[in-house]
Amino acid sequence: MSKNGKKWIALSAVAVMAFSVTAAAGEASTEQESAESRENLVFATSTFGQKFSPFFATTAYDMQVVDLTQQSALAADRGGAIIEHGIEGETINYNGTDYTYYGMGDVTVTQNDDGTVDYTIHIRDDQKFSDGEPVTIDDYIFSFYVLCDPTYDGSSTIYALPIEGMEEYRSGMETKLSLLLGTGREGYEENDNYSEEDYNSFWEAFDKAGSDFAQEIVDYVKAAGYNEEDDSVAECAANWGFELPEDAEVSDFFAKIVEAYGYDISDDGMNVESAGTSMTDFLTEALGGEDAMLALQKGIETGDGAPNISGLTRVDDYTVNIHMTEFDATAIYNVGGYLAPLHYYGDPALYDYDNNMFGFTKGDLSGVKSVTSKPVGCGAYVFDGYANGVVTLRANEYYFEGKPDTEVLLMQESIDSDYVPGIVTGTFDIAVPSINDETLRAIKDANSNGEIQGDKLHTILVDYRGYGYLGINADLVNVDGDPGSDASKALRKGFMTLLAVYRDTVINSYYGDRASVIQYPISNTSWAAPKPADEGYQAAYSVDVDGNPIYTSSMSEEERYAAAKEAAIGFFKAAGFTYDEAAGKFTDVEGSYEVMIPGSGQQDHPAYGVAVAASEVLESLGIKLQVNDVGTDVWNNALEGNTAMMWAAAWQSTVDPDMTQVYSSANAHGNGTNSNHYSVDDAELDELIKEGRSSADTELRKSIYKDAMNIIMDWGCELPLYQRKDCTVASSERIVIDTLPHDMTPYWGWYAEINTLDLQ
Repeated sequence: MSKNGKKWIALSAVAVMAFSVTAAAGEASTEQESAESRENLVFATSTFGQKFSPFFATTAYDMQVVDLTQQSALAADRGGAIIEHGIEGETINYNGTDYTYYGMGDVTVTQNDDGTVDYTIHIRDDQKFSDGEPVTIDDYIFSFYVLCDPTYDGSSTIYALPIEGMEEYRSGMETKLSLLLGTGREGYEENDNYSEEDYNSFWEAFDKAGSDFAQEIVDYVKAAGYNEEDDSVAECAANWGFELPEDAEVSDFFAKIVEAYGYDISDDGMNVESAGTSMTDFLTEALGGEDAMLALQKGIETGDGAPNISGLTRVDDYTVNIHMTEFDATAIYNVGGYLAPLHYYGDPALYDYDNNMFGFTKGDLSGVKSVTSKPVGCGAYVFDGYANGVVTLRANEYYFEGKPDTEVLLMQESIDSDYVPGIVTGTFDIAVPSINDETLRAIKDANSNGEIQGDKLHTILVDYRGYGYLGINADLVNVDGDPGSDASKALRKGFMTLLAVYRDTVINSYYGDRASVIQYPISNTSWAAPKPADEGYQAAYSVDVDGNPIYTSSMSEEERYAAAKEAAIGFFKAAGFTYDEAAGKFTDVEGSYEVMIPGSGQQDHPAYGVAVAASEVLESLGIKLQVNDVGTDVWNNALEGNTAMMWAAAWQSTVDPDMTQVYSSANAHGNGTNSNHYSVDDAELDELIKEGRSSADTELRKSIYKDAMNIIMDWGCELPLYQRKDCTVASSERIVIDTLPHDMTPYWGWYAEINTLDLQ
């Protein structure tokens, strides 16, 4: 299920493709060769979506294939920062070691006196795609126009940047699909874009697809065993977060979904509710197949639109300039995107820059989509095929950093629990398994020294580029319906103070050395994360209602628990609750509060113990906090529907710490992207977010984001829980360990230096 912005997830990371930088770059055999006989590297991964396109890939697993077969115009370093001088190479220190980074291009950023900004990108003049065709700036321009086409429906949002002329270029065109969906079924009206027959057949297919979409959810809920009383549609819908009459049918269920999302079949619309197959895919099938859907997705001129993007200027065969009307801190990560070959994904006969032709007919991306499953690029490897759950890649002799030492790379579908055993037995050579106690035991048991690095397996632990947290929806947890009042903030900080004090014990027990407790709502991997040595640094929710420290360094664990309880009482008093000193509890707290933990009923979640411990103290104070351990689907629906009072989740952070998606008031209360689930609505915070996004000064931005984080914490809507580790495991017997990247990071993984990775 697709999410917004910094992805919120239960425990595992999901990546989404953007027009962004990358770290680096035949049919598969039906039988796995033995480790002794094969001369290839085997990487164990999860199920592919088979969208290996640099334009339309969505899953993390498809993106791995894209990263290995494509190359970006701009490279990035171990910290995720853009390399400005990639052609000659740029040396940057990381963790005490100097590393030199190379890329396909250079970038110059010029902030003009009038507030506008120019990005000039120059690429190498001696490079070829894997099929031998030369790489030029026309390939960049073609790729840029695909992502900015009015009908583009992939994951990139480069068109949202303040590029001069972008709005004019994208205006005056809609797809027949959007026009039909836009009618809202209110009835056919005479028009030039589709007939009454088109209208009727479309909505007939839509109803069929909708019933299939709802039926899959019903089947999923039944199979998962969520129903306690019966397997009726109403019961299944209830467990999916929708209330229906007892005699409801699947068509009623789908009607309820439409009521919630309208006729939005995007990943931010009703596809959020998918139990496996998107509404878009069901509709494609009901319409008669991919060709029918592609026909509906073609653009129709509905008004005036500019013939080009005025802010994009071809300077010469290897240089382009992008002019923006204002500075945007995220732009640098978006303008250095993949150099996809025009001659393969587009049509050279349709490219004439001077005459506003960019390799395809504006509004028709059918040609680009037709090769989604068969990528071609200038990355380290060449796509050879996908069969029987295996993607076969072969070394690209034209790769700009040199042909990879390992000739064949097989990316084999498997399940996480089989990754480590598969490396031990020789089926796989390398994998990135979910790290837990069982996985670590298996690794240590395989090595004769009983450590995570040994004669059989070599394990590298890296901070995950995200963090776990507990959230509170201010619209649902407040005093007198005023989410931003001091009393409401005190109420939420009372809960957070008690939850915060149990983090160390519970997180350490759950993760051991696989995670650490964090104090600010930002990943420790971010350059903007406050450090303990910074002025004003303090632990989360460690001061009382008067701003005084709750704890001292000499306190025992039990003393800290007692101090947190007293501080929480002070916050609840400030919220307006009546405290009976003699009874030691509040006497006028009506109803109950709920925190939703996605532990699938198994209590297997790092936040579960934190919530239970706090709930027991709250119970003694006369405040009911119900801890509901639910499946991720129920949790997902509650969060998307803004009905979760409190919940546990994890963020996957972007390279840039921009806070717009997650904390902007524009995305709260179900508005915008509906990604501000805290319902934080604060004008001062909005201004800081805007200020941080509009500055190129890193130190200034860090200070701005520190102020913004203090406001977020003052709202009492987010409790940072933990920063966990990611794990890469390689065969010590098959891989030359020293050829794996040194100082791996979330932005510099195992294949960042794939061209020099070698087998023994």
